[in-house]
Amino acid sequence: MSDRFDFLEFGDTKPRMPELPADGVAPSSSDTGWKPLRLRALEEIGEMGTRAGQFSSPTGLTVDRDGTLYVVDSNNHRVQRVTQNDQATVFGGAGSAPGQLWGPQAVAVDPTGRFLFVAEQGNHRVQCFDIRTGQTRGAMGGFRSPSGLTFDAEGMLWIADTGNGRLLRLNPAKGQFVGGMDRAAGIGRPIAVSADHAHNIYITDGGTNDVTCFSYAGVRGPALGETRRISGPRQTAVDTQGRIYVTESEANRLHVFDAAGQSLITFDTPSTRLGSFRAPSGIALGPNGAIYVADTSNHRIIRLTWE
Repeated sequence: MSDRFDFLEFGDTKPRMPELPADGVAPSSSDTGWKPLRLRALEEIGEMGTRAGQFSSPTGLTVDRDGTLYVVDSNNHRVQRVTQNDQATVFGGAGSAPGQLWGPQAVAVDPTGRFLFVAEQGNHRVQCFDIRTGQTRGAMGGFRSPSGLTFDAEGMLWIADTGNGRLLRLNPAKGQFVGGMDRAAGIGRPIAVSADHAHNIYITDGGTNDVTCFSYAGVRGPALGETRRISGPRQTAVDTQGRIYVTESEANRLHVFDAAGQSLITFDTPSTRLGSFRAPSGIALGPNGAIYVADTSNHRIIRLTWE
């Protein structure tokens, strides 16, 4: 098995939302003229099962530039690609051989849209698939229970090497590490990582139970927990307005912060019919304002939008 990725080729800031009070509740429109921020469920995707389009404890999520959703179907040891017309394609399957997965936790699509990267906790590796053929293109080992992946604004892949207490930055085109950070930067147990368009990364740290902003060079910024307690944070995502979305698995909710780290809203019940979140973990932002949440213990994906 290859120990390097040597197969890849990589040939509007919007106005900020008005800040809300620390309790995350918008003032009434009669007081300010602002319409309160609200999220609304648009769609439930999947149900518990083993067939294509069904899930068992979905975790990591990502959306490519065309709006196609990728779901880490963790307990089924696979990743599913779900198109906007609900066609599902399966990558992987239980095992440790090339092309198989064991305990996958995170997924990322490279900027060209050609390759799919999967972090496998059980096999302690990151594996790459060709999206067009579904075949594996190689794997990189040397990790301990990696659980987070994201591409940054420069096309570099960040890997949360959870068991080793470090974050690594990889140039996939060359199969070389070009940076990273560890406990010396104040990281304990990174379990997820996301990136924004302003060259920042957001690390979910299972050791501190918090989400902290860092520069690519490892300069530490503010932590979200400094302004509002978060409980069991998992995956994060940042939109073009700088809003930071955090799934809180222990609080069974989605928490949204503004670019300054102030709490905007919390959201725990998609609808009366769909019921409440149960240990949500994955979060991904798609085109046209789509927000996807992996509702892990309900074995489904919920698509939301801002009202």
